[in-house]
Amino acid sequence: MYYLAETRIAPATDIRRERILPARGDVLVRPGESVGPADVVARCQMPGGIEVVDVSRALGTRRDRAAKWLLKNIGDTVQANEVLASHGGLLGRLKPVCRAPVGGQVIAVREGLVLIEKSSTTFELRAHLQGQVTNIMPGLGVVIATRGVLIQGMWGSGGEADGVLKILVDNPRKPLRARAIDVSCHGTIVVGGSGLDDKALEQAVEAKVRGIIVGSINADLCPVLHALPIPVLVTDGFGSYPMSQTVFSLLQSNAGRETGISADATGGGVRWGKRRPEVVIPLRSESSKEDLPEPQSAGEQGALQLRPNAQVRVLRAPYLGAVGTVTDLPAQLLTVESGVRLPVVEVALEGAELALIPIANLELIQ
Repeated sequence: MYYLAETRIAPATDIRRERILPARGDVLVRPGESVGPADVVARCQMPGGIEVVDVSRALGTRRDRAAKWLLKNIGDTVQANEVLASHGGLLGRLKPVCRAPVGGQVIAVREGLVLIEKSSTTFELRAHLQGQVTNIMPGLGVVIATRGVLIQGMWGSGGEADGVLKILVDNPRKPLRARAIDVSCHGTIVVGGSGLDDKALEQAVEAKVRGIIVGSINADLCPVLHALPIPVLVTDGFGSYPMSQTVFSLLQSNAGRETGISADATGGGVRWGKRRPEVVIPLRSESSKEDLPEPQSAGEQGALQLRPNAQVRVLRAPYLGAVGTVTDLPAQLLTVESGVRLPVVEVALEGAELALIPIANLELIQ
């Protein structure tokens, strides 16, 4: 009996997500209320950081004399670019002045330095999903439920985004090219196949794309992706591999629908932490409940038994990213390149090819 890590790729399932404020605040919706992705469900005040202003350096004076020229005291509020300190007298107009780089409140003055606590900002928590509020946590956030497509990815960066899903390739083996991204992609979530390059990323930013979904990326692109103002979600892994046909077909069949992506992974590798990057596509309300899979108990999730007819995805070369169906669980062990003998399963891959694959190189698709 073998148990594998689980990846959810579901054409129709119940989805519940917590939306939590970064600090205590006010919940603005009630249980049972319908919300859209852009609706604000909660709000809080975020305290500003501390800005240190070197007055003595700005005025060109000794630190023990800088306090003499201060125009603000502890507790005073200041506006951005307001004068904090200046030499007095007629000639003072011709000498350097020290201005506040940010707005806020003076909280300390010592040794020629002024500490300014930046003004607080209002943080608005948006629903990110089209669905129904099922529960509220006073001061903290809400739980939103929807019925829709769920696709868990392998890696992501850039946070959350929502927009209309737009497919830019006609098969999962084609990479996302810059020439495919034009003004019609403005405000959309675009989908490529096997990967993308720097030019495609630059064009996506210029076209104001909301987010990108691709099958794989080269690992050396990661620093670039972390600096992007848009999220990028990778469905299958690192390298130059096509998006799995199962995932591509599911995205293709839902083109034109409002889609949300969460492209930050808090887990890592094959065994994940609390959250994986994911794509959520809410289905229309008239979708039949018969499409929904049977719910699993808490004990089954994340530890599903490997059986014949189970759908799996391969995590290592030469079949990295391929999806298939378990046809047999033979008793023999397979000797791999390293010389280690491992238990294997027989898998019918996409295209009807049969392969013996080590169990350690598989994950279940549920």
